[in-house]
This record gives sequence, C-alpha cells and structure tokens, in this order.
Amino acid sequence: MKMKKLFAAFALSACALDASAWMVTFSGTIDYGFDNTGVFGTPDLNLAGLSFTQSITANTDPTQWTIASGNSFFQEMSGFGPAFTNTVTVNGYSVTFDIDSTSYGRQTLFDQLFTQNAGQDLLWTEQRGLADNGDVVWGQQYAFSNTSPFVPSLDFNQSIDHSGTGLTSYAHFTITGARNAHFYSYNNSFVINDIPVVNPPVDVPEPSVLGLFMGALGLVGLVRLRKSRKTV
Repeated sequence: MKMKKLFAAFALSACALDASAWMVTFSGTIDYGFDNTGVFGTPDLNLAGLSFTQSITANTDPTQWTIASGNSFFQEMSGFGPAFTNTVTVNGYSVTFDIDSTSYGRQTLFDQLFTQNAGQDLLWTEQRGLADNGDVVWGQQYAFSNTSPFVPSLDFNQSIDHSGTGLTSYAHFTITGARNAHFYSYNNSFVINDIPVVNPPVDVPEPSVLGLFMGALGLVGLVRLRKSRKTV
C-alpha cells in the first residue's frame, strides 16, 4: 500500500498544473500594421491582411501584482507584475520576447448576468515591459460580449477555445526602440491555456537512484522468500 501511495505521489507531482500561470493565444488577420525594421523578417513590410498569432504567457499569482481584486463576478490582477513572454507569429515568421518584469499589466476575467437573457463576459490580458536591448514590448488582447456568455468560471487556469463568433475581440502588438513594428486586429479567435504550464517534478528520483531503489526492493523480496522457505 505504501508503494502505491509513493508512485501515485510521483505521478501527481509530475503532472501538476501551475495554477498561477495562463497562456492566452489570439489568431486572426491583421487589419492594420507595419513592420519598420524587419521584426518579422522584412523591413518596411505592410502587415495589413497577413495572418497572425499572438500568445501572451503571464503569471496570475495575486501576490506578484501591485493590485489584485475580485468578487463573485470578476477576478483581476493589474499594475506592476512578474516576468512574461510574448510570442508573435506574422505570416509564418515567429518571434518570442522574454521580459524580466511587467511595467504595466492587466489580467481580467469577468462574468456577470445583468438580466435573465443577457450577460456580459470579458477576457483581457495586457503586458508591457522593457527588453534587454531597449525594446519596449506591449501586447494586448481582449474578448467581450454582452449577449453571449463565454467565460465558464473565474479560474485563470481553465481552458477556453472560442471561434470569436458573436464576440467583440481585439489584438494589439507594438515594439519600439531598437526595432519597430505594430499591428491591430479585430474579430479574432482565441484559446486560453492551449499549452498547460507544468511544474517541474518534485522529489522524483533520478533514473540511477530509482534503479538502486528497485534493486533494493528486489533484494528484500529475495531475503523474505528464503526465510519463508526455511520455515516451511
């Protein structure tokens, strides 16, 4: 029984989801945008009409934000915050920006029924920060509806996959400094936590240690078997 509990603990620790992280991914077509310096491969590129995907991965632990508030209708973290990652793909060209800290950010889930037949749901993620080379990175994404609730719960670590139909949605990306590019897009589809963040395994033995452990169990079993034979 102890062995079963031990291996169950190993399995749970290896698969545990980090409840303080979420990834919000928007995809669609750029309505307006320009790449001045070749951030997406080609300088002076008009981005209008090109496909894009933007993924913002941020920490939603309220202790790491300057403002954290909420009730039965909404949850929000805002202000200065922890590190974040913004990955943007335009027309197949992907760039990832890793920012050490958030100079301003906002993570919001809002779900409230105003009347029996109407509701207002809001998803918002916004991150700003300074890259090592002086680039100022700003990624913003939101989806809103006052008629079709789409936020099942106020849990940042839930999974939501929406086509964007019936919603007002918006994605924005800007980078200025050593490089310069920006775009705006409306009526996008989005996914929350499409790639779950997994905690590192806790107290899981290395393969060599695990081998020694299993070998020791084999010796113990052999000794018990010999004792049982002697007593027969």
